[in-house]
Amino acid sequence: MVETPLHNQFVTSQGSAHTARAVEICLTLEDGRTFRGESVPVKYVTGETIESVMDTCASIAPHLIGADVSRYRSTMSVVAFNAPNSPSARCGLEMALLAAFAATSGLKLHTLFGGSVQSVETDVTIPIVANASELAELAWALGMHVFKVKVGDPDRDADLARVMAIHAAAPDARIRIDANQAFAPAEAVSFVTRLMDDGVDIELLEQPVPKDDFEALGWVAEHSPVLVFADESCRTPADALKLVTTTAVHGLNLKINKNGIAGVLDIIAIARAANRKLMIGCMLETRYSIACSLAIACGTGAFSYVDLDSHLLLDEAIGDAYFAQDGPILALE
Repeated sequence: MVETPLHNQFVTSQGSAHTARAVEICLTLEDGRTFRGESVPVKYVTGETIESVMDTCASIAPHLIGADVSRYRSTMSVVAFNAPNSPSARCGLEMALLAAFAATSGLKLHTLFGGSVQSVETDVTIPIVANASELAELAWALGMHVFKVKVGDPDRDADLARVMAIHAAAPDARIRIDANQAFAPAEAVSFVTRLMDDGVDIELLEQPVPKDDFEALGWVAEHSPVLVFADESCRTPADALKLVTTTAVHGLNLKINKNGIAGVLDIIAIARAANRKLMIGCMLETRYSIACSLAIACGTGAFSYVDLDSHLLLDEAIGDAYFAQDGPILALE
């Protein structure tokens, strides 16, 4: 288990954190080369913990002995069969497997995923903290144009005041509201409407209601003045299929630690077939994990919205940078 301190306390409607906790997973080839992946479980999203990820990896390991890394999809299927309800654990194993495949094949990951574009523009997340406006001012000075603002404080007036303070600090910024399941349906629509009436440029509303209440999520999508995205509600390809066939939700937020890497690729196909928009997001992941998500985003070209910013929140020692960043632009090395 690896712990990385955060620059600033990270607070959402679901809790707070001062450090990011991850499991480092190593895959060793027959020739002795070792490749790694990272798993960042978040219990309220997938039900996983650091301990459950380590147990899952230990149980899967015997099934991977002798596997051919050049047949990575087949090996991913073995992982999925043995850990169907552990997407964060699968993510770490899949990441290590893909790193091994890339090294042995000579292919870059973004090429494997399609090689669509070389760079994307990310937002930056502002948590539920007292110095939110200061963080917004700093982010704007660094060139960030889109803020993903966490809401869900029990004091809704405090929520509104904080978003307005962020807007005052960077009035030209586009704002994405992320409630992490904190609202009732009508409350979510009212919250966004009030902000827009006060001149705040709201781009979208993410996961406004509890994750298992698809009916409520659909109601918000039908009545909201802005796009509504599912996050915690979209954990599996089956969830994605249900969302696009039974609700009016406008888009899906995918994360490798929430869906698994193979799951992300499957959900992309579902969303494209249903003409729904896609966002790629992250947990509190290091630059190494962000690089994997960036390869998927650049390779597939499937994402209209990018939320790959957790490396900006972590106070991690940087060895290999893995990708380049210029303001909001993340570019493949």
